Amino acid sequence: MKTISRAALIAALTAMPVPVLAQENAAAGRAQDEDTVQLAPVDVVETRAPAPAYTGYDPVDSGASTVGEEAIQAHQNGSGDPMDMLRLIPNIRFDADYESVDRADLQDLRPSDISIAGGRPFENLFRLDGVRVTNIMDTTSTTVNDMNETVGAGNQSVFIDPALIGALTVRDSNVSARYGDFSGGVVEVDVRDPGDDYAATLTFGYENDGFVEYIYDDSVDAEGADTPPTFERWRLHGTVDMPVTENFSLLVGLGRSTSRVDYAVDEDFGGGYRGSRSTSDNVLVKGVYDFSGTLSLTSSITYSPYESEFSQSNSADSLTVSQGGGLTLRSELAGATGETDWSVSVAYLDADMSRDAPPTHTNFPTAAPSVDYCTGRTSCSRGGFGDLEQYQRDLQFEADFTRPFLGGTLSGGGEFSHTEAHKARLEDVFYYTMSSGVDANTVCADPDDVACIDGEVALRQRIELSQFDATVELNQTSAWIEDERSFGPLTLRSGLRWTHDDFLDNHDVAGRLTAVWEFREDWTLTGGLNRYYAGDFVGYAIREHYPDLVIYRRDATVSGSDIVFSPDDWEVYRLTRPARYRQAGLSTPYSDEATLALTFPAWIGVGRVKAVQRWHRDQIIGQPRVSVEESDEDGAPYTRSVYYPTNEGKTDYIGASAEWSASWRNHAITFNANWSETRNNAEFFSDYFDQLDYEDMLGDLVIYNDAIISLAELQAIANQSNFATPFTANASLVSHWFNDALTTTLWLNWRGEYDTLADTGINETRDGTRYDVYDVVTRDPYLETDLNIDYLFPQTGYGRLGLEVRISNLFNELPHTSFTADDPWQRGRSVWLGVNYTY
Repeated sequence: MKTISRAALIAALTAMPVPVLAQENAAAGRAQDEDTVQLAPVDVVETRAPAPAYTGYDPVDSGASTVGEEAIQAHQNGSGDPMDMLRLIPNIRFDADYESVDRADLQDLRPSDISIAGGRPFENLFRLDGVRVTNIMDTTSTTVNDMNETVGAGNQSVFIDPALIGALTVRDSNVSARYGDFSGGVVEVDVRDPGDDYAATLTFGYENDGFVEYIYDDSVDAEGADTPPTFERWRLHGTVDMPVTENFSLLVGLGRSTSRVDYAVDEDFGGGYRGSRSTSDNVLVKGVYDFSGTLSLTSSITYSPYESEFSQSNSADSLTVSQGGGLTLRSELAGATGETDWSVSVAYLDADMSRDAPPTHTNFPTAAPSVDYCTGRTSCSRGGFGDLEQYQRDLQFEADFTRPFLGGTLSGGGEFSHTEAHKARLEDVFYYTMSSGVDANTVCADPDDVACIDGEVALRQRIELSQFDATVELNQTSAWIEDERSFGPLTLRSGLRWTHDDFLDNHDVAGRLTAVWEFREDWTLTGGLNRYYAGDFVGYAIREHYPDLVIYRRDATVSGSDIVFSPDDWEVYRLTRPARYRQAGLSTPYSDEATLALTFPAWIGVGRVKAVQRWHRDQIIGQPRVSVEESDEDGAPYTRSVYYPTNEGKTDYIGASAEWSASWRNHAITFNANWSETRNNAEFFSDYFDQLDYEDMLGDLVIYNDAIISLAELQAIANQSNFATPFTANASLVSHWFNDALTTTLWLNWRGEYDTLADTGINETRDGTRYDVYDVVTRDPYLETDLNIDYLFPQTGYGRLGLEVRISNLFNELPHTSFTADDPWQRGRSVWLGVNYTY
């Protein structure tokens, strides 16, 4: 039935012009009957061809693909994730659980992580309207209530909604010397320029759990499973184009995206559900001033804060609010002097990655009369792990030029940036545990002692997370030069890029070489040999400042019948010095690349066959901890665990793709397929660090390889197979109908079979505790069919109204994302509804 339904729908979409043509023929027949004047037949083109799914196919820039503004509108799924459209492009891989309906994933409004040409998600260069917004802090932790890490910001420190994007360009191979600070790929998000006429737009979209069909694997018994997630998400964005003067125009954009997800509360803490919310705001002002036909100034301000809530299901008063996003400022002066095009720019980035959480965590026994916030267990958890302040501030200068030179084109430029990365805990945080036992004779010597309840109970152990302040400053200087010239049918582009920063203190020189041979008209063969050096990372330097973990204990003083507990009685029980992360002598990670591409005309369009091979080397990974002898401030010796980062990590990637794109009448058609293989030697591939999971206080425990380990540790192992789907394919058909009033987009996205580490759906009980069992599982192939329909009502004097319906996974196929026996739900067919207004 599914095959028949899919074929019927595609046939129906393809046949849509038929009734329109029939109506036109009937009308023409009636006109001929009523009028004796007969005219020669003419062809009336009532619609234009839409923009293709992505453009590119430049033989020299064979790795560049651009999703334009019209294609973004046609293909976006409504979620507000600008990275979603990049599933269209070969050599890009998403998280294996990208389409998960895990509650945390539904709440998350940040851009998806992606791997480009085998690189790790944090090894890409991200630019937002010319501002480098790559996050150089540690982004590997996913534990919201981690004692020392924040999770609000992802690999893009600042991001915007697709409604503000004019173009989204990815460079997966054969990248010009103009670009550096990556070993994976480059993602450029460009805000559109202000329009020439006054205009205003307003867009609203909405989705909730009632618009989603939850499905599950046939092997799962869903009878005793938790209820499916309940949630809602909406987006509201508006823009105003203002041509202020003949030479000056402005674009102003405002928007908000929100998600609210209900999380089940542990029955011991009252049961029911608790809603958590995420909010992403966008404020944009962009201006263009044309001094003359050869000189212009473009300036932009983007403010894009992000906030996400989290509360533990088995703890009271544990609300943690994580921040992300931030502010970017940029001004660029561009001009032409004779035959030379040039530009200079200055930019500023201020990204906030902080966290707000309760500063005290207690674990009182439920037998105490005052402990009324949970029942049914021996002790009740309350509170959080305190605030963390974290930000990244960059000041960036760039200049470049392009001019003719000895029969070719010479380009070059330079960059300088100053970065301040900061992380701090501004007040001590305490975690109290280990009850003295409920006793009516308990006396609290200090009435403000949060670990003591007078006449009931006191806590005897205190874990202290001390204040710390870590600031790392680094300066980076880069210069590049590139020459492009033709020798008959042969075109050569050769370039060099030099980079130095005072953090690793390495001088890195990357060569870039591209050769294009047009061996027959419009048939070109492109070969490239390139090296790319990764950008800065300061996670090790930040962790050097983490304080010691100190555990205190106290005993009561007995005075008559009174059992007195005083804050003065705390004594050091154990001191754990966290591992130091020594990065002396590290080389800059890099990747070497060989690529070959054949570009050719194919029927009514253009085709390309491309192969990319990467050798990622000197990747920073961690060696096992070693013990070293050190001395404290008083000269007393002690043994410290040291975690040495090393350049021993390596990844090999090979990918082959075939692409074809064409426009025909009122249709834009795109097909592509990609096969790739990624191999690496790192046991804990995606994490720079091990988890600081003191006393097993953080995270869940699971069974893997017959051993009980933390879920965080398991995730590090699982990342070896993540972002490495061997085979993907896409087919996109965008069509305009009825004088462009109706736009339909049919998008088929195929993901082939692959092996990964996941929950088997089996539970095992050991010593009275039930654990999820994980193992290597084979994920079956998945074909997702998306159908987007955009309709514009006729123009009126008050503007134009539009409606949009975006249906993902139209045929309700199982996406094979991770699941558990308690939470087996996966995303089936889902609908996003939207309305827009243009004036």
